[in-house]
Amino acid sequence: MVKITGWYQLPGDLPRQVDFKDLFDTAFMRKCTKYRSFEKFLAGGKFDIQSQADFEALPEAEMDAHVRRMTQFASWKEMIDTATDIYARRAAGRK
Repeated sequence: MVKITGWYQLPGDLPRQVDFKDLFDTAFMRKCTKYRSFEKFLAGGKFDIQSQADFEALPEAEMDAHVRRMTQFASWKEMIDTATDIYARRAAGRK
């Protein structure tokens, strides 16, 4: 799988890049989706992702529809916001 990244920001810190493999770890995926990994989640949506640009070009409506079908979330934004919050809390606990 291609490495896909996003950004998160802790209060008072600069934004940091995070690998989606870490953001959407196995625990999050098993608890909140019907998949064990983010890679399998994308494959299940039949999204052909060969690069970061491919991922960023995904139509949001298609991603939202897949998220609604295969997760407990109503939208991609809700899913990524929840994963980012959990990740940020873990990161803050390591400081």
